[in-house]
Amino acid sequence: MSSAPVSRHRIPAGSGHDGPLPGGAGASRRGLARLLAGAVLAVCVLVLGAVAKLRPVAALDLRVDEHIAAHDRTGALTALAKAATAIAKPETAGIGLMIAVPLILVLARRRADAVKVLCMFGGAFALTEIGKMLIGEQRPPASLQVMAADASPSYPSGHAVTAAVLAVALTVIAAAAWRYAAIVLGGLYAVAVAGSRVYLGDHYPLDVTGGILCALAAGFAVTGLAALPAVQSRLRRLDALYP
Repeated sequence: MSSAPVSRHRIPAGSGHDGPLPGGAGASRRGLARLLAGAVLAVCVLVLGAVAKLRPVAALDLRVDEHIAAHDRTGALTALAKAATAIAKPETAGIGLMIAVPLILVLARRRADAVKVLCMFGGAFALTEIGKMLIGEQRPPASLQVMAADASPSYPSGHAVTAAVLAVALTVIAAAAWRYAAIVLGGLYAVAVAGSRVYLGDHYPLDVTGGILCALAAGFAVTGLAALPAVQSRLRRLDALYP
């Protein structure tokens, strides 16, 4: 009796990718659904930016910032807001995280996850720049700013994108036992940074909302692409290299 042929390519045990490769129409549908969700969210980023410039909406956004500046600021809250905004600066923390997190994953031999995280950060930042160029929203008045705002357009918030895409990436790569903790901690971090940008008068509420949408769009798009059977098989082979 002849034995069944043995595959030449094996996934190392303990790599987190053991077992048969999920495929078929079901996997394709799930991947395409996520890709579609990512595309819809990307469109929503631009639509929300256009809505934010409408006079009634812009006036409401401005009133929120004015109310915070007049009634809600305290010394302790201002110090916390400055700290939250400092650890999510896109030009430093954002680029640093985009390099450091994938590097840590590569050293942990999780190369497929490293590629996903790098693409999430890159996609979110690219969508942010597109939104800034196309929308071109001005920053809140200088009289409302606790510290001088960046010179770049206000929508969407780069700080909010940095915090939110890190939260999304941690949720995607976390082990099942830690996923709930990743969602809670990442969500709190993203909310704290987004709130700090409005509190300090550097952004309007819709600016940080748009930033969070950028991160979600990138997360859905990347995980959707990675779920497609053809791409998933390549990612598995990437993890199997040089064990």
